[in-house]
Amino acid sequence: MTWRLASLLVLSLGLAACGGGYSGGFWDQPGRGSGAYVDGVAMGSAYETRLTFSDVAAMSDAFTVAMSAEEETMRPWSNGRTGASGEVIAGAPFLQNVDYARGARLRAPVGLETRWALEPAQGDYTTTSDTNVRLGASTASPIAETLPEGTVVEAAGQVRGAPWMLVARLGDVIGYMSTDYLEQREGGDVLLAGGAAREPVYCRSFEQRLRLRGGARDMWRGFACQGSRGWRVRGSAAPGV
Repeated sequence: MTWRLASLLVLSLGLAACGGGYSGGFWDQPGRGSGAYVDGVAMGSAYETRLTFSDVAAMSDAFTVAMSAEEETMRPWSNGRTGASGEVIAGAPFLQNVDYARGARLRAPVGLETRWALEPAQGDYTTTSDTNVRLGASTASPIAETLPEGTVVEAAGQVRGAPWMLVARLGDVIGYMSTDYLEQREGGDVLLAGGAAREPVYCRSFEQRLRLRGGARDMWRGFACQGSRGWRVRGSAAPGV
C-alpha cells in the first residue's frame, strides 16, 4: 500500500466517523467529548443511535439551560442541518447522599449548591431572629427565602468546618442557615451530630421530546445529577419528585 493510498484510507475513515450517529457510551469515556455535551443526554430515547453529534450538541445546550431554571421550564432546540428538533422540560430538584434522607431522594430548591461536605445532624431548631435561608453555606450565596423569628426547622446536615447547617421543613430541604441564628428547640428532638461527612449530590428530573425528519417522534423522562464536569444523565425518572 502506497503512502497516498494509506492517506486516502485514513481520510475516508475520519469522514465516516464524523457523519455517524451519536452513542452515549462514546461521550462517557474519560477524556472524550467536550464540555458542550451532556453525558447521556439522549439516554432513554428509542432513537438515541440515530442522532448526530450536532443533534446532541443542540440538545445538550437546551438541556443545560433548562436544568438551571425553575421547574417546568421548557427549552426548545432544533438542528437545521438534520431537521431534528425537540424540547427539554426541567423537573423537580432533589438531593442524594444525605443521611437525613435515609437513602431516599430529598426534594431541594432549584440551584442549591452542594460543594460542602455534610456531617450527620438531626434535631429541631428555632430561628432566633428573622433569618435568611441561602442556596449555599456562605453570605455570598443567593437568598432562597427569609424565615421570621420563631420558625421551626429541622437539621438535615452540619456543614463540615463551618457554622452553617442544611435545613429542612416538612421533609423538604429549603437551604442553608447560619447556626448563629438557630437554637435547639425546647422539647424538640435531641441533636445527633458527628460521624463521617458526605458530599450531597444535586439532581433533577426532566422530560424530553424529540422529532426527527421523516416524522419519527419520541418522549421520555429521566433524571440527571450535577458534578464537576457538568450534568450527567443517570437513569429513568425519579419517582415522587
